[in-house]
Amino acid sequence: MNILYFGSACDKEWFTLISNRRKLPSLVAQYKFETAMLEGFSNINDINMKIYYLYQEAYYPKGEIFFRRKKAKINKKYIINYISIINLPMLKEIIFFLKGFLKTLFWGIKNRREKEKVILTAFNYTPLSVGIFLAAKLFSINRINIFTDLSSDIINDQRQKDMIWFKRLILPIYLNLVEKVESSYDMYILFTEAMNSRVNPNNKPYLIIEGIYNSQLDMKYKKKERALMYAGTLAQEYGIKVILDTFEQIQDEKLELWIFGDGDMKTYIEKLCNENKTIKYFGFLPHDEVFDYEKRATLLVNFRDPQDKYTSYSFPSKTFEYMVSGTPFLTTKLKGIPDEYYNYLFTVDKYSIDNLKDKIIEILNMNSDELDLVGFKARNFIIETKNSLVQATKIIKKIQNDLIK
Repeated sequence: MNILYFGSACDKEWFTLISNRRKLPSLVAQYKFETAMLEGFSNINDINMKIYYLYQEAYYPKGEIFFRRKKAKINKKYIINYISIINLPMLKEIIFFLKGFLKTLFWGIKNRREKEKVILTAFNYTPLSVGIFLAAKLFSINRINIFTDLSSDIINDQRQKDMIWFKRLILPIYLNLVEKVESSYDMYILFTEAMNSRVNPNNKPYLIIEGIYNSQLDMKYKKKERALMYAGTLAQEYGIKVILDTFEQIQDEKLELWIFGDGDMKTYIEKLCNENKTIKYFGFLPHDEVFDYEKRATLLVNFRDPQDKYTSYSFPSKTFEYMVSGTPFLTTKLKGIPDEYYNYLFTVDKYSIDNLKDKIIEILNMNSDELDLVGFKARNFIIETKNSLVQATKIIKKIQNDLIK
């Protein structure tokens, strides 16, 4: 099978550079997912891929005015091709539209005699997607999109406020175009079941995969320290304020709270750290270092409000990494997490400080052997059922069964 791929996957050197510059947990999550998926594809026979990377930095002067980078290997089989652009408003979007059209057109001509061919995009970036759509129609090539999040959730009120004036002006037209493009795909790969009703009105084939485990992590055991840990976006809507308030009510002088990441609550957390020395904020660290701390913590916590609408359409990106660390994981029950996962997690029934506090104390009172067993079972579940080869194979089989007949 031949696959034309557009996404955020890139070589490690470039990823390290942009992640240090942008410090966005969502950027790290997308990179980990895509590289794990491409690793899985590389281990399946007869999967040939032409892979393109999309530069998604802020406009100049916050980002580079010209982006050009030499192609590079991403794994033992595949090479990343970087799409060159001029990073200025409107010009960037026009370039992506034209390049999406032309690269798809030339790829379609080259592979016109190939029966098994599809276009796979790792997110719906509308200027590029429209160009791909037009060229794909000329050759009747099926298009598949991976929805890790919904566009309506990504383009939230805060992001709209941060947009430059001309983007806010055309936003209603743009969102209408986004919706039309989202509904035009021939197949959907989704992270949650609820996404399907939002993006797939024509009931096209779809597959739920939640994510893919990154097999490049160092799995060596680390001695446990008495600490709770949260890693991810530091935003109030993700429950970090509730975690902080809960921790301050727990009477345990030997217990620490470790926080990693970046976001709009960073300043508040830094101030709190100065007042309470058992709360430690480490900032935005490289992925490998964060995982090292995850293995050392006693309990990993993610506490989102199940009543928030977005939780139905989101599978928390940290879930796989938390579970595979071997450290027990405590979370609220979210609609975006399938029931099978809850056999391996600790959960809180109600979204409140009192309920979170009681559950944390209950878990901390368990003996270390019990906690190690919980973490061990969670790790095995992810490694055995959500690894890159298993998930990539599901995608390929779905394509072959539903699109290539």
